[in-house]
This record gives sequence, structure tokens and C-alpha cells, in this order.
Amino acid sequence: MLRVGVIGLGAISHENVLGYLDSPDAQIVAVCNRNRETGLSWLHQYSLTEAEHFTDYREMFSKARLDLVEILTPHHLHHEQAIAAAEAGVRGISLQKPMANSLVECDQIIAACAKHDAVLKVYDNFVFYPVYVKAKQLIDEGLIGELMSIRVNTMAGLAEGAAWPWCFQADSWRADLKTGGTGPLVGDDGFHKFSLARWFMESDLEKIGAWIDAETPLDAPAFIRGKFKTPPGKGPKYAQIDFSFSPRMALPCDFWLEDFVEIVGERGIMWVNLCSAAGDRKMFAGNQMSESAVFPPIAVFVEGKVTSYLQDISPAERNWSTSFVASTKHFIQVLQQGGEPVYTGEEGKEITRYAMAAFISAQKRRDVMLDEITSEAEQAGSLKIESNFCNLPRS
Repeated sequence: MLRVGVIGLGAISHENVLGYLDSPDAQIVAVCNRNRETGLSWLHQYSLTEAEHFTDYREMFSKARLDLVEILTPHHLHHEQAIAAAEAGVRGISLQKPMANSLVECDQIIAACAKHDAVLKVYDNFVFYPVYVKAKQLIDEGLIGELMSIRVNTMAGLAEGAAWPWCFQADSWRADLKTGGTGPLVGDDGFHKFSLARWFMESDLEKIGAWIDAETPLDAPAFIRGKFKTPPGKGPKYAQIDFSFSPRMALPCDFWLEDFVEIVGERGIMWVNLCSAAGDRKMFAGNQMSESAVFPPIAVFVEGKVTSYLQDISPAERNWSTSFVASTKHFIQVLQQGGEPVYTGEEGKEITRYAMAAFISAQKRRDVMLDEITSEAEQAGSLKIESNFCNLPRS
């Protein structure tokens, strides 16, 4: 039985905990956050009555004898906490994305984990979502032929009169360039979107061009173009990652962040509709899209015909939380049986570079080659993100 600790008990912890509840292979034995009352309430909520609460993660490492730690803290804390975990002998480190606010810090985390034989996972749940897994299976079977391009469209809305979501408030650490590292949409949520594009296309990006509106509250609208590396003899492959924000969109809930994916192959086109707002997720009760035949989980156009897939998927399976459970179970399996996590530190750094390239491109108003986004350039001072493109209203 793996002994698990959790650092950071914010909103995302309520998703990350799900893979450990009732697990026969892992048990949460310790949690850490600064507010003891909040920490004890969190433990009570999940009936983890035997787990210890700590206000200092170093004390937790020294006393709890952990096999695995989930680091769910703000981005600027990842570096010191991940290294401390490795030095304390924690065997598995699951680090919330993005892994750090600089490439040099990414390198230092990777080196510390290698030195102390810790398995480092940079957390991503998107590639474990059942609908995306099915879409990837269909593509791998050749349904739409050799892939040519992918477009990930993220649309965010805010019901008129609703309060700004907690993660997009002006006093949130996500809105501060020093603590967030980049912007909350293109940089933070963008990790998932770059990850998804890379996973479907099975290639790394070599060039990125981006435009991010500098006058709106968030780092959106934003439109990011990318060109993938392709081997000799293969045709070019492209990505388009869009972020929109509609602050007066009529929604059935206070906040909505939703994704639609279009994948173009030589033989056809695939659309993946809805993501976090589908299924029986209570946060989005009242959203009729996931119940509409107009928005099936997957629709494919091949040879002049349209075919829908997963129309019989259960609301529970289509619930976004299933992706968190599957991601956690995979890492537990890696620690028990061997193999590599999704994603390794090196892969986490690679995807972090994409978001950084997008901000540098928007900042310099030109395309950016990925070989410009390096630790060496960062150390030399030629790679510096100067703005997160946010103008959030102060309360």
C-alpha cells in the first residue's frame, strides 16, 4: 500500500483526491496546508480520519514516511517543494502543471529527481478522458488517415452579473506574473491544450506564432498557431489553439470553460465536442449541450458520411472527474509495476516551453522558433516574459 501525502488543498485537490479514495493500492496518510482548520475540514469531508495534518511540508516529509506526494500548490512553489520531496526520499512525485515558472527550475527539478531516484510525473488529466481516449483510438486505427492539423477551441464565459471565478480574480496568484509565471488561460490552462495537440499529432512543435489581446481582463482572446516537426517524406502538420472569452454569454451556471476539438486527416475530419461541462458533473447542471444530438461526444466525416461515436456513454463516465481518477491510477501503477508516467519531467518541460513561446511571440509580435526557448537563453536574459496580458478588475 503506497503512503500518499498531499500539499495544497485548494479547488483542484477535490479532483485529485478522487483516484485515492477507496484505492486498494494507495492511501492518503498526510496532508499539508497553511490553515489547520481548513485542512482538518478537508480530511473530514473525505472521511480520512486517520490521516495527519501538517502546516509545514518539510515536517510532513520528515514524519509521514511517504511513498507518493501530490503537489497542488501555486506554480511558484513547485520548484522548492518538488526538490524537497526528492531529497526526502519520496519515491513518486506528482507535480501539478505547469511544473515551474522557469526552464532553469524545470531542469533543477528533473536533476533532483534523477539524483534521488524519484519518479517525477507532471500532472495532466486530459489524455485520460474517456472521450479523448476513444478519439485517439479511432485515429490510430486510421479512420481519418494521416493527420494534417488540429484545432483546440477553448471558450470561456461568465453569466451576466455573476462574480468572477475564484481562479480569475485580480487578487488570485494566477493573475500575478511572479507567482503564476504566465497567464491563467494561455499559460496555465494552455498546458492542457498544448498537451492535447502534441498527444494527438504525436510530434513536438517547432514554431509558434501567437496574438493575445493586451486590453481585455484575461489573456484572451488569444489565437496561437503552431507547426509541428515532421520527418523527411512526411507532409506538414499544424495546430491552432484558440481561447475566447464571452463575459455576457447566457450560461446555466456561474462559470464555464469548455473545449471543442477539430482534427483534420487526409481522409476525413473528426470533431470532439464538450469536455468538462459534459456528463453528470453537478457544477454544470442545466447545460443542454451534452444531451443534444447536435453535440455528440465524437463526430466523424469520412467518404461523404457523418458517423457519431460514444452516444451511449454514461453521464458518469463522461463526467470530467473520470480523467483525474484514471490519471492517478496510472501513476500508482507506474510506481508499483514500472514504466513511465504521463508526463515525465522532460515532457512537462517541453510542453511548458510551448506556452512560454506563445507569450514571447505575442510580446515580440513575430513567430518564435522553439529552439529560441531554452534554459540557456533564459539564463542569458534573452528569454523573459514581460506580461501575462491580464487586466483583471480590482475588487
